[in-house]
This record gives sequence, C-alpha cells and structure tokens, in this order.
Amino acid sequence: MDELAKDIERSLRERGLCVVLEDELERCWPTGKINRGDRKKDIESFAESRGWNVSILNTDSGVVRAIFERQAEGPQGFS
Repeated sequence: MDELAKDIERSLRERGLCVVLEDELERCWPTGKINRGDRKKDIESFAESRGWNVSILNTDSGVVRAIFERQAEGPQGFS
C-alpha cells in the first residue's frame, strides 16, 4: 500500500490527478477478501488519510477505476 501511495503522490505532483486501475486496486483491496461496500469505504479512508479525494467508477463490465485528487483547500480565512 505504501508503494501505491508513493505512485499516487508522484502522479498528483506531476498531473494533478491519478487514475488507478482495477489490477492495482486488487493488490491492496482484493475482491475475494472484502465485499464491495467495505472495499469502497477502505479506499475512501486510504485517500482521506492522505489528504486526497477519490472517485470510484464501476463500469458495466465490472472494471473499477479510482481517480485520486488532492482535497481542495477552502478560501483563506474560512474554516
């Protein structure tokens, strides 16, 4: 999971977003060991813990993609 985080961080610095495909997600969150809802929550927690947002897209064929972006900072002076 640390390697995935490093790859995502590098991509965010270079491009501002990172698309992670199913085969990479499967290494950290195997579908055979975790149900779909918990998997989504785990990926979201992973992203949030690093200050990222994630959108998880499921295609009709069952392929999953996760799109990571940095969390937007609010306007200065507002919390």
